[in-house]
Amino acid sequence: MKTSHRLSIGLRWTVPLLVGALALSACSDAGTESSASATGEIVVVTPDQASNVVRDYGYTAGTDNQDVTNNMHAQLIRKPYVEEDGSDALVQDYYNFEPYLADSYEVSPDQLVYTFTLRQGVMSAHGNELDADDVLWSFERKFATPGGGMAGYYKPMLTDPATQIKKVDDYTVSFTVEKAGYGLTLLANLAENIGSIYDSNYLIENATPEDPYAVAWGAEDMMRGNFGYGAYMLESVTPGQEIVMTANPNFVLGEPEVKRMIRRVVADPATRANMVTRGDADVALALRSSDQATLESNDAVTVPTTTSNQYLLFSMNTTTAPFDDVRVRQAMAYAIPYDQIMSDVFFGRAYKYNHVLDDKAPNWDGSDLPQYDSDPERAKSLLAEAGLTDGLAFTLSVNNQLPAAQDTAIQIQSYAAEAGIDVTIAEVPAAQLNADTLAGKVQASLSIGASVTMTPPYSLQLLTQPGGGSNIALWNDPEFLAMVDQGLDAGDALSPEAGVFWNQAELRMTEQAPYIFIARVRPSVALEAGIGGFVQRTDFRIDYSNLTLGS
Repeated sequence: MKTSHRLSIGLRWTVPLLVGALALSACSDAGTESSASATGEIVVVTPDQASNVVRDYGYTAGTDNQDVTNNMHAQLIRKPYVEEDGSDALVQDYYNFEPYLADSYEVSPDQLVYTFTLRQGVMSAHGNELDADDVLWSFERKFATPGGGMAGYYKPMLTDPATQIKKVDDYTVSFTVEKAGYGLTLLANLAENIGSIYDSNYLIENATPEDPYAVAWGAEDMMRGNFGYGAYMLESVTPGQEIVMTANPNFVLGEPEVKRMIRRVVADPATRANMVTRGDADVALALRSSDQATLESNDAVTVPTTTSNQYLLFSMNTTTAPFDDVRVRQAMAYAIPYDQIMSDVFFGRAYKYNHVLDDKAPNWDGSDLPQYDSDPERAKSLLAEAGLTDGLAFTLSVNNQLPAAQDTAIQIQSYAAEAGIDVTIAEVPAAQLNADTLAGKVQASLSIGASVTMTPPYSLQLLTQPGGGSNIALWNDPEFLAMVDQGLDAGDALSPEAGVFWNQAELRMTEQAPYIFIARVRPSVALEAGIGGFVQRTDFRIDYSNLTLGS
């Protein structure tokens, strides 16, 4: 069962952390020892290769970039790994936090000040001890480097690090927020990769007046990226072929069981899947759902099945016809073949989920949410109400490198025709699609995304902030925004009082339908059956330090 570690207000919390606690115990033949367990070395096959590991340099698309970067860094706190009913792997607790680089933290009675006491003796790869100056400098760098987008991720909880983050002493720092309602999301963001703490001594040594935070310097050579306090360090990089990472012997949670990982680029997803079945790889990333469905019957492979925060999203431009009419948007919600998409595109590796908030959140109530099911006649009726008695025609744009979105678009195109809706599919490069969408040039689009921070206010605001880089529906609804503000003013974001406003805001968003949440997509990985400890994280990256290598 899931255990709760939520901090009581005004109390101090110190929790010892155990690497591999609650480790998934999937095992292969107990009588033989796998190569990985004998050597501590694993092979990871990935569709692409990280191009830089300088988080503040700017977001770099691709599976490998974030997977590598996350494992090189550590944060003040983290979300605990817990068991989940009905799942065969661990998941993260979205709403509770445990110390990581911090030894403990405490919250003031008014829930405005969060004070962290750092662990002493935590060393970087370059022999520098973690201290409060590293924390302050790391956030100074994050906010002073526009390309990294950190200011946007932290707004409105944290807008001015110089005044909101204070050094109490060499091993103590405090964060102050304006509203108690900001506290939960501040903690959640501090627990994500955007909260990573850097070895400031190493970076300052390589800074220049033109590059005061050594961001450009680090981007020039990936091997300069070992400035985190995470579980792994870069050993070597062979461009276009492989990256080798080794365990950090000074890792704050203890040296990982996986001592070394070789990350090989294998572009074809079917080949990646086959390599795990043949024993040529231990972990395969970014697999197709069809390949995962085949692997599920193979005893040599583990395909984790858990719930997920990754959503399949249909977005509509709400500023121009035809989708400036809520009735047309609702009609589209009834013109989607949900069950066919689950079976024919995702082969059971996704499940229908039509709203934005986590249904396991404290005080969540979705009893009034509309149920959008496949109903072409209902879609026709709504179009008629909107004056579109002759039907509807529009262009649906999709990322040309995202097969699941392309296949989903084909399913929608076929099914929507039954409602008199003519869909033209345009396959567009990712960068162009993002730019055109935010410029209002796209009528509708399909994407796969997630709210990595799963607090109610963050999830509600991610896709809806006017002018925000994730508001691809260009939706601006004052009534909805007022509900979110009321929730933030209600104090503790998980309180019953705040929950009333989160539920109202979600209802408003679902009824207005600027976005149609089609499904949640399960983990897209496979592991050799002797490997345990996989965690489905909200950032979809594997925590290799938590893996166990069974015999």
